[in-house]
Amino acid sequence: MTESSDYTEYSTESEYTDHPRKKICFAILVHNRREVVFDLLDNIRSFCPNSSVVLYNGGDDPELCNGLGYPVCPTSRKLYYGVTAIYMIEVMEWLEDINYSYDVLINLDSDALFAREGYEQYILNEMKDKEYMGVDTKIPDDDFYCLVQLRQEINRWIPVLGNEPYRESFNVGQVYSRKLVLRLLHDDQYELLKSNLRDTKAFGVDELVFATIVDRLGYKLHPYKKAVSSTIRYRPHFPLDEMISLMNYKAECFLVHPVYRNLKDETRSFIREVMKRKIQLNPDYQERFMEEYLGEMPYFIRRSKYNGAKIEWLAASEEGLLYWRENQSGRTKDVLFGPYAFGSGKIKGLTALESRFGNLEAVCRSDNSLVHYYRDEDSGEWFQSEAFAEGVTGMPGFVESSNGNFEVVAPLEDGRLGHWWRDNDDQRHSWYGPDVFGTGQYDEVILVENDVKQLTAIACKDGEYHYYVRDDHNSWEWFGPYD
Repeated sequence: MTESSDYTEYSTESEYTDHPRKKICFAILVHNRREVVFDLLDNIRSFCPNSSVVLYNGGDDPELCNGLGYPVCPTSRKLYYGVTAIYMIEVMEWLEDINYSYDVLINLDSDALFAREGYEQYILNEMKDKEYMGVDTKIPDDDFYCLVQLRQEINRWIPVLGNEPYRESFNVGQVYSRKLVLRLLHDDQYELLKSNLRDTKAFGVDELVFATIVDRLGYKLHPYKKAVSSTIRYRPHFPLDEMISLMNYKAECFLVHPVYRNLKDETRSFIREVMKRKIQLNPDYQERFMEEYLGEMPYFIRRSKYNGAKIEWLAASEEGLLYWRENQSGRTKDVLFGPYAFGSGKIKGLTALESRFGNLEAVCRSDNSLVHYYRDEDSGEWFQSEAFAEGVTGMPGFVESSNGNFEVVAPLEDGRLGHWWRDNDDQRHSWYGPDVFGTGQYDEVILVENDVKQLTAIACKDGEYHYYVRDDHNSWEWFGPYD
Protein backbone atom coordinates (compact mmCIF):
# COMPACT_ATOMS: atom_id res chain seq x y z
CA MET A 1 0.00 0.00 0.00
CA THR A 2 1.33 3.47 -0.89
CA GLU A 3 0.28 6.63 0.86
CA SER A 4 -1.60 8.17 -2.09
CA SER A 5 -4.76 6.05 -1.80
CA ASP A 6 -6.08 7.28 1.55
CA TYR A 7 -5.26 10.99 1.46
CA THR A 8 -7.60 13.80 2.35
CA GLU A 9 -6.67 17.42 1.64
CA TYR A 10 -6.71 20.73 3.46
CA SER A 11 -5.00 24.06 2.94
CA THR A 12 -2.22 25.28 5.18
CA GLU A 13 -1.66 28.82 6.43
CA SER A 14 -1.94 31.70 3.97
CA GLU A 15 0.59 34.45 3.33
CA TYR A 16 1.51 36.86 6.09
CA THR A 17 -0.07 39.61 4.03
CA ASP A 18 -3.45 37.94 4.56
CA HIS A 19 -3.13 38.22 8.34
CA PRO A 20 -4.44 41.09 10.45
CA ARG A 21 -2.31 44.21 10.64
CA LYS A 22 1.11 43.62 12.16
CA LYS A 23 3.09 46.07 14.26
CA ILE A 24 6.55 44.99 13.15
CA CYS A 25 7.81 44.49 9.60
CA PHE A 26 11.22 42.94 8.91
CA ALA A 27 12.93 44.08 5.71
CA ILE A 28 15.42 41.34 4.79
CA LEU A 29 18.21 41.63 2.25
CA VAL A 30 18.78 38.17 0.77
CA HIS A 31 21.57 37.20 -1.59
CA ASN A 32 21.69 33.49 -2.40
CA ARG A 33 21.13 30.00 -0.97
CA ARG A 34 17.39 29.61 -1.14
CA GLU A 35 17.48 26.90 1.53
CA VAL A 36 19.03 29.40 3.97
CA VAL A 37 16.31 31.93 3.14
CA PHE A 38 13.71 29.28 4.01
CA ASP A 39 15.57 28.60 7.25
CA LEU A 40 15.41 32.26 8.27
CA LEU A 41 11.74 32.58 7.33
CA ASP A 42 10.88 29.50 9.40
CA ASN A 43 12.89 30.97 12.24
CA ILE A 44 11.03 34.29 12.16
CA ARG A 45 7.71 32.49 11.86
CA SER A 46 8.53 30.59 15.05
CA PHE A 47 10.08 33.25 17.25
CA CYS A 48 8.47 36.46 15.89
CA PRO A 49 5.01 35.17 14.94
CA ASN A 50 3.26 38.55 15.01
CA SER A 51 5.61 40.24 12.55
CA SER A 52 5.46 40.54 8.78
CA VAL A 53 8.35 40.07 6.36
CA VAL A 54 9.31 41.73 3.08
CA LEU A 55 12.30 40.72 0.97
CA TYR A 56 14.84 42.44 -1.25
CA ASN A 57 16.70 40.15 -3.65
CA GLY A 58 20.23 41.51 -3.83
CA GLY A 59 21.75 38.40 -5.41
CA ASP A 60 22.56 37.03 -8.87
CA ASP A 61 19.49 34.80 -9.21
CA PRO A 62 16.38 36.79 -10.17
CA GLU A 63 14.23 33.79 -9.17
CA LEU A 64 15.69 33.43 -5.68
CA CYS A 65 12.53 34.69 -3.95
CA ASN A 66 9.95 33.26 -6.34
CA GLY A 67 7.28 31.19 -4.62
CA LEU A 68 8.40 31.96 -1.07
CA GLY A 69 5.02 33.50 -0.24
CA TYR A 70 6.42 36.85 0.93
CA PRO A 71 6.34 40.25 -0.81
CA VAL A 72 9.52 41.06 -2.77
CA CYS A 73 10.62 44.62 -3.53
CA PRO A 74 10.09 45.13 -7.29
CA THR A 75 13.25 47.23 -7.67
CA SER A 76 15.43 44.37 -6.35
CA ARG A 77 18.70 43.95 -8.22
CA LYS A 78 22.20 42.65 -7.63
CA LEU A 79 24.05 44.55 -4.93
CA TYR A 80 27.69 44.15 -4.01
CA TYR A 81 29.14 43.21 -0.65
CA GLY A 82 29.30 46.18 1.68
CA VAL A 83 27.57 48.54 -0.77
CA THR A 84 23.93 47.69 -0.10
CA ALA A 85 22.46 50.75 1.64
CA ILE A 86 20.21 51.64 -1.30
CA TYR A 87 18.07 48.60 -0.53
CA MET A 88 16.59 50.07 2.65
CA ILE A 89 15.56 53.32 0.97
CA GLU A 90 13.96 51.42 -1.92
CA VAL A 91 12.07 49.18 0.52
CA MET A 92 10.79 52.20 2.46
CA GLU A 93 9.62 53.88 -0.74
CA TRP A 94 7.98 50.72 -2.06
CA LEU A 95 6.09 50.04 1.18
CA GLU A 96 4.64 53.53 1.09
CA ASP A 97 3.73 53.18 -2.59
CA ILE A 98 1.65 50.10 -1.82
CA ASN A 99 0.38 51.47 1.51
CA TYR A 100 1.78 48.46 3.39
CA SER A 101 0.59 48.31 6.99
CA TYR A 102 3.32 48.48 9.60
CA ASP A 103 4.30 50.64 12.55
CA VAL A 104 7.94 49.63 12.97
CA LEU A 105 10.39 48.68 10.20
CA ILE A 106 13.51 46.67 11.09
CA ASN A 107 16.55 45.99 8.90
CA LEU A 108 17.75 42.37 8.85
CA ASP A 109 20.26 40.43 6.78
CA SER A 110 20.00 36.78 5.82
CA ASP A 111 22.84 35.74 8.16
CA ALA A 112 20.77 36.66 11.22
CA LEU A 113 18.66 34.27 13.30
CA PHE A 114 16.48 34.49 16.38
CA ALA A 115 17.47 32.22 19.26
CA ARG A 116 14.24 32.47 21.24
CA GLU A 117 10.99 34.37 21.52
CA GLY A 118 10.93 37.83 23.12
CA TYR A 119 12.39 40.18 20.50
CA GLU A 120 8.98 41.39 19.31
CA GLN A 121 7.88 42.39 22.79
CA TYR A 122 11.23 44.04 23.49
CA ILE A 123 10.95 46.17 20.34
CA LEU A 124 7.33 47.14 20.94
CA ASN A 125 8.05 48.13 24.54
CA GLU A 126 11.11 50.18 23.56
CA MET A 127 9.50 51.87 20.56
CA LYS A 128 6.42 53.13 22.43
CA ASP A 129 8.09 56.52 22.82
CA LYS A 130 10.89 56.33 20.24
CA GLU A 131 11.25 56.84 16.49
CA TYR A 132 14.63 55.16 16.00
CA MET A 133 16.78 52.55 17.71
CA GLY A 134 20.04 50.91 16.71
CA VAL A 135 22.89 48.71 17.85
CA ASP A 136 25.95 50.49 19.30
CA THR A 137 24.63 53.89 18.29
CA LYS A 138 27.34 56.49 18.92
CA ILE A 139 29.79 58.98 17.39
CA PRO A 140 32.26 56.77 15.48
CA ASP A 141 35.93 56.51 16.26
CA ASP A 142 38.12 58.52 13.92
CA ASP A 143 39.62 55.37 12.37
CA PHE A 144 36.26 53.56 11.93
CA TYR A 145 36.63 51.81 8.57
CA CYS A 146 33.24 52.86 7.19
CA LEU A 147 33.97 56.47 8.13
CA VAL A 148 37.33 56.31 6.37
CA GLN A 149 35.50 54.99 3.30
CA LEU A 150 32.87 57.72 3.42
CA ARG A 151 35.53 60.44 3.66
CA GLN A 152 36.83 59.35 0.27
CA GLU A 153 33.51 60.63 -1.12
CA ILE A 154 33.12 63.52 1.30
CA ASN A 155 32.08 66.03 -1.35
CA ARG A 156 29.17 63.78 -2.22
CA TRP A 157 27.99 63.46 1.37
CA ILE A 158 28.44 66.91 2.94
CA PRO A 159 25.33 68.34 1.16
CA VAL A 160 23.26 65.54 2.73
CA LEU A 161 24.95 64.92 6.08
CA GLY A 162 26.69 68.19 6.78
CA ASN A 163 30.05 68.19 8.51
CA GLU A 164 31.41 65.75 11.07
CA PRO A 165 30.88 64.44 13.67
CA TYR A 166 28.58 61.86 12.12
CA ARG A 167 26.68 59.12 13.90
CA GLU A 168 27.18 55.36 13.70
CA SER A 169 24.78 52.44 14.13
CA PHE A 170 25.27 48.84 13.00
CA ASN A 171 23.02 48.21 10.03
CA VAL A 172 21.50 44.90 11.22
CA GLY A 173 18.74 45.59 13.70
CA GLN A 174 18.20 49.28 12.89
CA VAL A 175 14.61 50.14 13.85
CA TYR A 176 12.52 52.91 12.23
CA SER A 177 9.04 54.06 13.18
CA ARG A 178 6.70 54.62 10.26
CA LYS A 179 6.51 58.29 11.31
CA LEU A 180 10.26 58.54 10.81
CA VAL A 181 10.11 56.72 7.48
CA LEU A 182 7.52 59.19 6.18
CA ARG A 183 9.57 62.14 7.40
CA LEU A 184 12.64 60.77 5.62
CA LEU A 185 10.82 60.09 2.36
CA HIS A 186 9.38 63.62 2.26
CA ASP A 187 12.55 65.46 3.22
CA ASP A 188 13.84 68.11 0.81
CA GLN A 189 17.14 66.20 0.51
CA TYR A 190 15.53 62.82 -0.17
CA GLU A 191 16.25 62.65 -3.90
CA LEU A 192 19.88 63.61 -3.34
CA LEU A 193 20.16 61.00 -0.57
CA LYS A 194 18.71 58.32 -2.82
CA SER A 195 21.02 59.29 -5.68
CA ASN A 196 24.06 59.17 -3.40
CA LEU A 197 23.12 55.76 -2.01
CA ARG A 198 22.64 54.46 -5.53
CA ASP A 199 25.99 55.78 -6.80
CA THR A 200 28.27 55.37 -3.78
CA LYS A 201 31.17 52.94 -3.86
CA ALA A 202 32.02 53.42 -0.18
CA PHE A 203 31.87 50.33 2.01
CA GLY A 204 29.29 50.23 4.81
CA VAL A 205 27.89 53.76 4.50
CA ASP A 206 24.53 52.47 5.80
CA GLU A 207 26.14 52.31 9.24
CA LEU A 208 26.69 56.08 9.12
CA VAL A 209 24.22 57.64 6.72
CA PHE A 210 20.91 56.54 8.26
CA ALA A 211 21.83 57.28 11.87
CA THR A 212 23.31 60.66 10.90
CA ILE A 213 20.27 61.70 8.88
CA VAL A 214 17.95 60.68 11.71
CA ASP A 215 20.01 62.87 14.01
CA ARG A 216 20.00 65.77 11.52
CA LEU A 217 16.20 65.50 11.24
CA GLY A 218 16.00 66.17 14.97
CA TYR A 219 15.16 62.70 16.24
CA LYS A 220 16.97 61.16 19.18
CA LEU A 221 19.13 58.11 18.51
CA HIS A 222 18.40 55.37 21.01
CA PRO A 223 20.73 52.38 21.45
CA TYR A 224 19.53 48.86 22.17
CA LYS A 225 19.98 47.64 25.72
CA LYS A 226 23.43 46.13 26.02
CA ALA A 227 21.99 42.75 27.03
CA VAL A 228 20.12 42.61 23.70
CA SER A 229 22.73 44.22 21.43
CA SER A 230 25.60 42.06 22.69
CA THR A 231 24.55 39.24 20.33
CA ILE A 232 24.42 41.52 17.25
CA ARG A 233 27.87 42.20 15.83
CA TYR A 234 29.87 42.37 12.60
CA ARG A 235 32.31 39.53 13.30
CA PRO A 236 33.10 36.83 14.32
CA HIS A 237 30.32 34.45 13.36
CA PHE A 238 28.79 32.86 16.43
CA PRO A 239 30.32 29.46 17.28
CA LEU A 240 28.28 26.73 18.93
CA ASP A 241 29.93 26.91 22.35
CA GLU A 242 29.25 30.64 22.65
CA MET A 243 25.68 30.17 21.46
CA ILE A 244 24.97 27.51 24.10
CA SER A 245 26.42 29.73 26.82
CA LEU A 246 24.24 32.63 25.68
CA MET A 247 21.14 30.43 25.73
CA ASN A 248 21.95 29.35 29.28
CA TYR A 249 22.96 32.65 30.82
CA LYS A 250 21.52 35.52 28.75
CA ALA A 251 17.74 35.61 28.91
CA GLU A 252 17.71 38.54 26.44
CA CYS A 253 19.67 36.70 23.79
CA PHE A 254 17.06 37.21 21.06
CA LEU A 255 18.54 38.30 17.73
CA VAL A 256 21.88 36.70 16.78
CA HIS A 257 24.15 38.00 14.02
CA PRO A 258 26.16 36.73 12.22
CA VAL A 259 25.51 33.03 11.66
CA TYR A 260 27.08 31.34 8.65
CA ARG A 261 24.78 30.92 5.64
CA ASN A 262 25.27 27.17 5.60
CA LEU A 263 22.53 24.76 6.68
CA LYS A 264 25.14 22.45 8.21
CA ASP A 265 26.81 25.18 10.25
CA GLU A 266 26.95 24.07 13.89
CA THR A 267 25.17 27.11 15.34
CA ARG A 268 22.52 27.25 12.63
CA SER A 269 21.86 23.51 13.08
CA PHE A 270 21.46 23.93 16.83
CA ILE A 271 19.08 26.89 16.58
CA ARG A 272 17.02 25.12 13.92
CA GLU A 273 16.65 22.03 16.12
CA VAL A 274 15.72 24.17 19.14
CA MET A 275 13.00 25.71 16.97
CA LYS A 276 11.73 22.31 15.84
CA ARG A 277 11.55 21.06 19.42
CA LYS A 278 9.49 24.13 20.34
CA ILE A 279 7.10 23.27 17.51
CA GLN A 280 6.93 19.64 18.59
CA LEU A 281 6.16 20.31 22.23
CA ASN A 282 4.28 23.62 22.32
CA PRO A 283 0.79 24.02 20.79
CA ASP A 284 1.31 27.79 20.42
CA TYR A 285 4.27 27.16 18.11
CA GLN A 286 2.35 24.48 16.21
CA GLU A 287 -0.39 27.00 15.37
CA ARG A 288 2.23 29.18 13.63
CA PHE A 289 2.87 26.44 11.07
CA MET A 290 -0.41 24.59 10.64
CA GLU A 291 -4.11 25.17 10.72
CA GLU A 292 -5.07 21.58 11.47
CA TYR A 293 -3.98 19.08 14.09
CA LEU A 294 -1.45 16.68 12.54
CA GLY A 295 -0.79 14.49 15.56
CA GLU A 296 1.43 14.59 18.63
CA MET A 297 4.99 15.97 18.52
CA PRO A 298 4.79 17.09 14.87
CA TYR A 299 8.25 17.30 13.29
CA PHE A 300 8.85 18.93 9.93
CA ILE A 301 11.55 18.34 7.33
CA ARG A 302 12.26 20.76 4.47
CA ARG A 303 13.23 18.51 1.59
CA SER A 304 16.64 19.27 0.14
CA LYS A 305 15.63 17.56 -3.12
CA TYR A 306 13.31 20.57 -3.62
CA ASN A 307 15.85 23.11 -2.26
CA GLY A 308 13.73 23.40 0.85
CA ALA A 309 10.57 24.44 -1.01
CA LYS A 310 8.50 21.50 0.24
CA ILE A 311 7.78 20.45 3.80
CA GLU A 312 6.93 16.95 5.00
CA TRP A 313 5.68 16.21 8.51
CA LEU A 314 5.87 13.26 10.86
CA ALA A 315 3.71 13.07 13.97
CA ALA A 316 2.83 10.50 16.61
CA SER A 317 -0.54 8.84 16.98
CA GLU A 318 -1.92 6.47 19.59
CA GLU A 319 -0.63 3.53 17.55
CA GLY A 320 2.44 4.49 15.55
CA LEU A 321 3.21 7.43 13.25
CA LEU A 322 1.48 9.73 10.77
CA TYR A 323 3.09 11.10 7.61
CA TRP A 324 1.97 14.21 5.72
CA ARG A 325 3.43 15.83 2.61
CA GLU A 326 2.94 19.03 0.65
CA ASN A 327 1.95 18.89 -2.97
CA GLN A 328 3.45 22.26 -3.95
CA SER A 329 5.75 24.99 -2.69
CA GLY A 330 4.79 28.45 -1.53
CA ARG A 331 2.51 29.43 1.33
CA THR A 332 -0.58 30.72 -0.44
CA LYS A 333 -2.07 27.48 -1.74
CA ASP A 334 -0.04 24.79 -0.02
CA VAL A 335 -1.96 21.55 0.38
CA LEU A 336 -0.99 18.82 2.82
CA PHE A 337 -1.86 15.26 1.86
CA GLY A 338 -2.31 12.77 4.62
CA PRO A 339 -2.21 11.16 6.98
CA TYR A 340 -0.49 7.96 5.97
CA ALA A 341 -0.37 5.81 9.10
CA PHE A 342 2.43 3.34 9.75
CA GLY A 343 4.38 1.76 12.58
CA SER A 344 3.06 0.52 15.88
CA GLY A 345 3.11 1.34 19.56
CA LYS A 346 2.76 4.59 21.47
CA ILE A 347 5.51 6.98 20.30
CA LYS A 348 6.95 9.12 23.10
CA GLY A 349 9.90 10.71 21.29
CA LEU A 350 10.47 11.54 17.63
CA THR A 351 13.16 13.07 15.41
CA ALA A 352 13.87 12.75 11.71
CA LEU A 353 16.06 13.78 8.76
CA GLU A 354 16.50 13.41 5.01
CA SER A 355 19.42 11.08 4.32
CA ARG A 356 21.95 10.90 1.49
CA PHE A 357 19.88 7.97 0.19
CA GLY A 358 17.13 10.50 -0.60
CA ASN A 359 14.84 8.91 2.01
CA LEU A 360 13.11 10.31 5.06
CA GLU A 361 14.57 8.61 8.13
CA ALA A 362 13.04 8.73 11.61
CA VAL A 363 14.21 7.58 15.03
CA CYS A 364 11.41 7.14 17.55
CA ARG A 365 11.18 6.22 21.20
CA SER A 366 8.45 3.72 22.05
CA ASP A 367 8.33 3.09 25.81
CA ASN A 368 12.05 2.74 26.61
CA SER A 369 13.16 1.50 23.17
CA LEU A 370 14.47 3.24 20.04
CA VAL A 371 13.25 2.18 16.59
CA HIS A 372 14.35 3.36 13.16
CA TYR A 373 11.89 3.95 10.30
CA TYR A 374 12.60 4.99 6.72
CA ARG A 375 10.47 5.88 3.73
CA ASP A 376 11.52 4.46 0.36
CA GLU A 377 11.19 7.37 -2.08
CA ASP A 378 10.47 5.10 -5.04
CA SER A 379 7.66 3.01 -3.56
CA GLY A 380 6.41 5.45 -0.92
CA GLU A 381 6.44 2.61 1.64
CA TRP A 382 7.65 3.04 5.21
CA PHE A 383 9.85 0.33 6.72
CA GLN A 384 10.60 -0.37 10.37
CA SER A 385 13.72 -1.79 12.00
CA GLU A 386 13.88 -3.93 15.09
CA ALA A 387 14.45 -1.96 18.29
CA PHE A 388 18.14 -1.07 18.40
CA ALA A 389 18.27 0.52 21.88
CA GLU A 390 16.73 -0.19 25.29
CA GLY A 391 16.58 1.69 28.58
CA VAL A 392 16.17 5.15 27.01
CA THR A 393 13.97 8.08 27.96
CA GLY A 394 13.23 11.59 26.75
CA MET A 395 13.76 12.91 23.23
CA PRO A 396 16.64 11.49 21.16
CA GLY A 397 19.01 13.38 18.88
CA PHE A 398 19.71 12.08 15.35
CA VAL A 399 22.12 13.10 12.58
CA GLU A 400 23.81 11.66 9.53
CA SER A 401 27.49 12.37 10.06
CA SER A 402 29.92 13.51 7.38
CA ASN A 403 31.30 9.95 7.18
CA GLY A 404 27.81 8.74 6.21
CA ASN A 405 26.84 6.95 9.43
CA PHE A 406 23.58 7.47 11.28
CA GLU A 407 24.31 8.68 14.81
CA VAL A 408 21.83 8.72 17.70
CA VAL A 409 22.27 9.99 21.26
CA ALA A 410 19.50 9.67 23.86
CA PRO A 411 19.08 10.08 27.63
CA LEU A 412 19.19 6.84 29.60
CA GLU A 413 16.61 5.94 32.23
CA ASP A 414 19.25 5.43 34.89
CA GLY A 415 21.11 8.64 34.05
CA ARG A 416 23.88 9.59 31.60
CA LEU A 417 23.62 9.41 27.81
CA GLY A 418 23.85 6.59 25.29
CA HIS A 419 25.28 6.76 21.77
CA TRP A 420 24.31 4.35 18.97
CA TRP A 421 25.41 4.38 15.35
CA ARG A 422 24.69 2.61 12.07
CA ASP A 423 27.36 1.92 9.47
CA ASN A 424 25.61 2.90 6.25
CA ASP A 425 28.41 1.45 4.11
CA ASP A 426 27.64 -1.99 5.51
CA GLN A 427 24.82 -3.60 3.53
CA ARG A 428 23.53 -5.23 6.71
CA HIS A 429 22.80 -1.74 8.14
CA SER A 430 23.44 -3.00 11.65
CA TRP A 431 23.17 -0.69 14.64
CA TYR A 432 25.95 -0.60 17.26
CA GLY A 433 26.09 0.70 20.83
CA PRO A 434 25.49 2.00 23.32
CA ASP A 435 28.61 3.93 24.14
CA VAL A 436 27.63 5.38 27.53
CA PHE A 437 28.97 8.76 28.64
CA GLY A 438 28.12 11.91 30.59
CA THR A 439 26.70 12.56 34.02
CA GLY A 440 23.24 13.36 35.36
CA GLN A 441 19.68 13.03 34.13
CA TYR A 442 18.50 14.76 30.95
CA ASP A 443 15.16 15.32 29.22
CA GLU A 444 16.30 15.58 25.61
CA VAL A 445 19.29 15.66 23.30
CA ILE A 446 20.05 17.75 20.22
CA LEU A 447 22.78 16.17 18.11
CA VAL A 448 24.85 18.16 15.60
CA GLU A 449 28.18 17.80 13.87
CA ASN A 450 30.38 20.76 14.73
CA ASP A 451 32.41 22.76 12.24
CA VAL A 452 35.47 20.52 12.66
CA LYS A 453 33.36 17.40 11.99
CA GLN A 454 33.05 16.21 15.60
CA LEU A 455 29.77 14.87 16.95
CA THR A 456 28.36 17.24 19.57
CA ALA A 457 25.55 16.14 21.87
CA ILE A 458 23.66 19.05 23.46
CA ALA A 459 21.70 17.65 26.38
CA CYS A 460 18.95 19.62 28.10
CA LYS A 461 17.47 19.45 31.57
CA ASP A 462 14.85 21.97 32.72
CA GLY A 463 15.80 24.37 29.96
CA GLU A 464 19.55 24.36 30.64
CA TYR A 465 21.95 23.01 28.03
CA HIS A 466 25.16 21.03 28.55
CA TYR A 467 27.18 19.74 25.65
CA TYR A 468 29.56 16.88 25.05
CA VAL A 469 32.04 16.57 22.18
CA ARG A 470 33.35 13.33 20.72
CA ASP A 471 37.06 13.23 19.86
CA ASP A 472 36.40 12.00 16.33
CA HIS A 473 39.26 10.43 14.35
CA ASN A 474 41.47 10.29 17.45
CA SER A 475 40.40 8.65 20.72
CA TRP A 476 36.67 8.62 19.81
CA GLU A 477 35.96 9.38 23.47
CA TRP A 478 33.24 11.78 24.60
CA PHE A 479 34.37 14.81 26.60
CA GLY A 480 32.24 17.13 28.73
CA PRO A 481 29.95 18.36 30.04
CA TYR A 482 30.52 21.95 29.00
CA ASP A 483 28.04 24.80 29.29
